[in-house]
Amino acid sequence: MKHLNLLLVALSLLVILVFILIVGPDTEEALVDKDKAAAVKANVSSEIQKNEKSDKSEKYSRVSSALEEKQEETKPLQYGFDLKYTKYLIQAPYTYVVNGQNRRFQFNVMREKIGVAEKAIGKYRLTYIDNYKNQNGKAPKYKGGEVDALGNERSAAAPAYANINKLNEFVYLTDGTLVEVLEEDGEYTLIGVVGTDLEYSVPREYVASDDCLMSLKKVIVVDRTNQNIATFEKKEGNWNITSYSMATTGKVGKYHQPTPLGYYYAIEKKPKFFYVKDGTNDIQGYAPYAVRFNAGAYIHGVSTTYKHAADGTRIDPGINEFSNSIGTVPLSHKCVRNYTSHAKFIYDWYEHGKTIVIVIE
Repeated sequence: MKHLNLLLVALSLLVILVFILIVGPDTEEALVDKDKAAAVKANVSSEIQKNEKSDKSEKYSRVSSALEEKQEETKPLQYGFDLKYTKYLIQAPYTYVVNGQNRRFQFNVMREKIGVAEKAIGKYRLTYIDNYKNQNGKAPKYKGGEVDALGNERSAAAPAYANINKLNEFVYLTDGTLVEVLEEDGEYTLIGVVGTDLEYSVPREYVASDDCLMSLKKVIVVDRTNQNIATFEKKEGNWNITSYSMATTGKVGKYHQPTPLGYYYAIEKKPKFFYVKDGTNDIQGYAPYAVRFNAGAYIHGVSTTYKHAADGTRIDPGINEFSNSIGTVPLSHKCVRNYTSHAKFIYDWYEHGKTIVIVIE
């Protein structure tokens, strides 16, 4: 009996040993695989969390970048002061009263307008509409008349076609208007009007292709609403105000026109701009230190009216510095009147091919 029990124990041990030999390795691998699966699952979970964090971080970065760009757009453009003309200064905060009306120098607005021109010259070649005194041919009549649908006059202007296949529909672009040269072909030049989204095809003879803006270094800004003026100059990458003063712009009248809004090329300067008596061709006097920017419109000093001797001989009484009307209300025929000392500053400071004029309100 004792031997039988020992035999049963031995057989049991043998069965257990065989079971371990047969089943044991698979069980171990299964356990290892289970551990691996758990590790992979942990890694996948970790990777998902990382990706989620990365996505959130990227989204935050994009939103942050967009906000920064928006803030940059709304942030006022920078300018400084490097005054080279210091007469008749209005002190900070550059506000004053004229005839009971509050006035101010809109330096921030002026600087923004300069920024528009900077972007344009960064992309395109800038030049101007050239037809002073209709020297390149009088533009065609608009439907038999001298004024287009927008009220622009035919004289000293160029026809501008929005659709070259509809030559009976066009607008007049006045002499001096600053334009972007977008495309040129044999007969027409495709231009963009600086400061607008407007594009037109203009007969090439009206586009000053040989007198383009070489660089944008100096800007004269005229404010019709506040009846004042400022000059800006770019130096070492920064725009500085070099002068600011009162000014008088054009009024509405039979022989008068409002000084036109927009961007213009500072075309030429003259020591004297002669003007005629209204309704005649008789020279009545002159305005000193004149810079022309639009057809017959100049930035100039206080005008001088000739006197005449008994025998009709013309007498020049000399240059005047001051006028009580400067900076009050629009009074000129179209020009921008300045104190003569300021006009002389602009006259001396002006650089052809590097200066533009902007008229705002």
